[in-house]
Amino acid sequence: MRVVCRLADTGSVSKAAAALGVSQPSLTAQLHRIEDAVGGSLFERGPSGVVPTPLGKHVLTRSRSMLADMDELVGSSRRYTSGSGTLRLGSARTVMFGSWLSRLEEALPDRDVASQVDSSTAVLTELLAADVIDIAMLGRCEDAYAPPCPQGIREQTMVYPEPFGVALPATHRLADADEVQLAELSDDVWICPPAGKEDGDLAYLREACEQAGFTPDFRYGNLDTTEIEQLIGAGRGICLCAPTVRELPRTVVKPLVGTPLYWRRTLRWRVDNVSQETVNVVHQTFVDTYRETIAANAAVRGWWAAHPAAHPTVIDPDQPARAIPSR
Repeated sequence: MRVVCRLADTGSVSKAAAALGVSQPSLTAQLHRIEDAVGGSLFERGPSGVVPTPLGKHVLTRSRSMLADMDELVGSSRRYTSGSGTLRLGSARTVMFGSWLSRLEEALPDRDVASQVDSSTAVLTELLAADVIDIAMLGRCEDAYAPPCPQGIREQTMVYPEPFGVALPATHRLADADEVQLAELSDDVWICPPAGKEDGDLAYLREACEQAGFTPDFRYGNLDTTEIEQLIGAGRGICLCAPTVRELPRTVVKPLVGTPLYWRRTLRWRVDNVSQETVNVVHQTFVDTYRETIAANAAVRGWWAAHPAAHPTVIDPDQPARAIPSR
């Protein structure tokens, strides 16, 4: 039922597969099994993607109603079993993921952790709303651009503000600069963030560039992280990056003057599925991994120690609750 609903919502087998965390061939095979079970085709391909057949519309209507009831049943039942069972973890793509997951599994020895990663805050938030995952680590832009929390989802900030730097080819004209003005990049080709559903990051970057006096030239899209790194190293473009980014071949990372762009590292979770105690364990293991990664990756860059204003604020879960304003 979730497969059918996701296909209808996205209108695309590839997008539905990405949202559900499965391969496209696997999703196609699963759809064929579903159609065999109900006795007919549920979707047909059109010029703008897949569209439901009359049978598909019937199955969709019943599926949405049944899924809503099932989600309510599962959510209400978990109130009686909080702290047990598999923790379904979602995460933005990050070089820290493997180390963080290992630390989290050590901190929760009595729980299995199932994980899936996506580059889009919007996709991860949708997976939370659909009860596909329980909790997600996001790297998100400011509130005016980022997808809001759906009903039943809470958010807790772990790192803010985390300033974006810019990854430049080692042959770039500004490769030897101590720091870079955003306006100095007006003639460069910009590489879009990793492929995924639009979640406000591009709009956020575009507005910051326009405030600096230019419109960014986006020439590459639908790339994964490895392809982006290869393009930068080959001198084909530049890209925003977090200070935790590892050293890359033929690439330099520079701070932006005045930190015009920054992220918020947060947790979002389903309140019916995850206790605050578990949230705090996830939070603490993440910030411990974050500090370790910053120490290893950012510290090797000569400008890091000389620019303390660029250092992000890392918030432990036991710190007093406080409002962290948008800037």
